Amino acid sequence: MTLVYDSRGLGRSTCQVADRQTTTLLAADAQAVVDSAWGADSRFCLYGISLGGMIAQELMYRLVASGQGARILAASLHVTSPGSWLRLPWFLQLPLMLIAFKPPAAPVAAAIPSGTKKGGGGAMFADDADFAARYSLDTLFGKAWLEGPAPPEAIDPAAPTAPVAMATAAAVSASAKRPTTAAAAGLGGGAADSSQLHISVEAGRAPAGAGDNGSSLARREAVWRVLTAHWRETLAMHAPVDYPAVACQVTAVLGRYLQPHKAAAIRFAGLRIGVGVSTRDAFFPEAAQRQLATALGAEVVQVTGAGHLDGIMLDGVYSVFDGGLGSLLTISK
Repeated sequence: MTLVYDSRGLGRSTCQVADRQTTTLLAADAQAVVDSAWGADSRFCLYGISLGGMIAQELMYRLVASGQGARILAASLHVTSPGSWLRLPWFLQLPLMLIAFKPPAAPVAAAIPSGTKKGGGGAMFADDADFAARYSLDTLFGKAWLEGPAPPEAIDPAAPTAPVAMATAAAVSASAKRPTTAAAAGLGGGAADSSQLHISVEAGRAPAGAGDNGSSLARREAVWRVLTAHWRETLAMHAPVDYPAVACQVTAVLGRYLQPHKAAAIRFAGLRIGVGVSTRDAFFPEAAQRQLATALGAEVVQVTGAGHLDGIMLDGVYSVFDGGLGSLLTISK
């Protein structure tokens, strides 16, 4: 069983007040969701990517500090970091993000020259045409991964232009196909210790069956089909009223810092932890990701690719699961 939820103010979750958020607040939300869905004595595997990985760190500390650390069977954190003690002052975080995530007043795609360089833009897209004109996959994905062949299940011969399944569906499928005794709660980013198990997921590796009969589709095209059809859902932007909620959530990243005493509490609790590392991530330096692995005493360090999202789309989900939670659960048996 897999439990995935919309964070406060995003998707179908509500938020009464647009205010600065913290990972402590969002971790309390995560525990409330788990307790409500599965019970306050439930045990589960924890999976977090990017900001979700930061929330997972805080949730682990929250449970360990309250004597409930045994509820976590294993934790897998990917393309995330412990944050930094050198942070933007808290009183500037929300005002600046509200400016950065201000929706366009009107569609601007028609005014963009055809030769305009793609990239940037973030969530600032007025409509489908604006997204297609300005969004760049190369900001979030590694080039080698994008140019590799998509898995066979991403190709529908009867409808070659139809959007492929989204990453969340792949994650649920990955969980369902692998027999484990654990449920998973999904949160949806220095030198490592020599005792850690290091796993490398080969970038651009062709999945089994890909390329048969010359019908292979590159991951770049498959991912582009997903995002052009679902960019509003992917970026949590359905309407202008959604922009402040995203700005509020980003403040949780800006204010994040895993304090040494919290890291020590998690490390000494003996939790089974894996950390997935992106070697050229646009948001979290590789050194910071490895620093997190060391601070938490991670048993598994897995190179998931070069880009921020290589491990959460298409077959990247399967590779991350096998190398991360899959390895931890195997070790625990």
